Amino acid sequence: MSKKIFLILLFGFFALQTHAQSSSFSIKATAVVMENLQMITIRDLDLVSPAIVENTITVSPITSTYAGLFKILGSPNARVQINYTPRETLVEQNEGVGLVQAVYSLSAAPEDNQSASFLLTQGNADVTIGPMGEVFIWLGAELDVSQATQGNYVSEFVIEFEYM
Repeated sequence: MSKKIFLILLFGFFALQTHAQSSSFSIKATAVVMENLQMITIRDLDLVSPAIVENTITVSPITSTYAGLFKILGSPNARVQINYTPRETLVEQNEGVGLVQAVYSLSAAPEDNQSASFLLTQGNADVTIGPMGEVFIWLGAELDVSQATQGNYVSEFVIEFEYM
């Protein structure tokens, strides 16, 4: 998944001169295009392997080996805003009776070191791309399965990111 981001800066200089019926108008513009952002999925979030404890499946983005892992590539030391839906209700696909309540969480680090990652603000967070032009994002979740029935549950986790 990649999202092309362009930052265009325009600086205008306007001059209007009146000299005996003559006038001039000039504009200077500069555009700077920053490198595109790219996201690579390294590992999917695993919700099958973790144990269910008190009707809850918990995958920590900081400590669990079941967490999903993404790498965002972009301009070194640039700021990126990340948006995602932190909560959703999953409905069983066949009979529509069972429900699973999901709460997602993300952590980030400038290198591939999950235990050194820091928890991001739910839903909307700002991160800085590391000096090597990459930032690693871990996806965790807490699923309440107390209202779940046997069946098929489908979710499409969407993450959006753009330069700030």
